[in-house]
Amino acid sequence: MSRYVMILLGLLLLFSLNCGPKVMVPPKIDLVTYEVLGLVEFSSNTEGNLSSYATHNFLEAITEDQTGIRVVELGKEADILAELNQSRMGPEAIKAIGEKYALKTIITGNLEVGEPSPDIDFWGSFKNMNISTDVEATLTAKMVETASGATVWTGSATDTREITGVGLYGNTFHFDSEDPDKAYGKLVNSLVEQATEDFRVTWTRK
Repeated sequence: MSRYVMILLGLLLLFSLNCGPKVMVPPKIDLVTYEVLGLVEFSSNTEGNLSSYATHNFLEAITEDQTGIRVVELGKEADILAELNQSRMGPEAIKAIGEKYALKTIITGNLEVGEPSPDIDFWGSFKNMNISTDVEATLTAKMVETASGATVWTGSATDTREITGVGLYGNTFHFDSEDPDKAYGKLVNSLVEQATEDFRVTWTRK
C-alpha cells in the first residue's frame, strides 16, 4: 500500500470519527434537586452596575438549559443581612434566609476586578474620566444548603478583556454604562460561561 493511500485512509477515518452523531450530555448539576433557590446579588470591589449585570447574566445562564427552575432574586447582601439583623453571611444568616423565603439553597458570588491598565497612579490626577482599558476580573460563586449551611457547589472563572465605560472617581473605579453589553458584555459573558458550565447541556460525538 502506497504512502498516499495510507494518508487518504487515515484522513477518511478521521473524517468519519468527527462526523458521528452528536449526543446530548445533561448538565452535571440538576438544579431541580436544589429548589427552591435564592440568588443573592453578587458582591464586588467596584462601584456601579457591573456586579448586578453579572448576576443577571449568571441567572440567565443557569436557567438556559434548565427551564422552569424556581429562583427567588433576593437583592443585595447588605440589605438582606440588615433585614434579618445579621452581621455576615454565615450559617445562621443562611438558615434565616431559608426559613424566611422558604428556600432550600441559596447562591452567592463575588466579582473581583483588578486595577485597570494603565496603572492607577498614571490616572490618579484625573477626575471623572472615562477610559477604555484592559481589565482582569475573577468571578466566584457557590451554592449553599440553607438547612445545614454546607456548600454543595462552587464555580469560578478568570479572564482579561478590553472594556469601555470605566469611570475614575478619585481612586475608585466605577463601572456604570447605559449600554453594559457593549461596554463590558464580552468580559462578563466569558466569566459567566466558564463559571456556569456545570449547569448547561453539552454535546459530544458518539
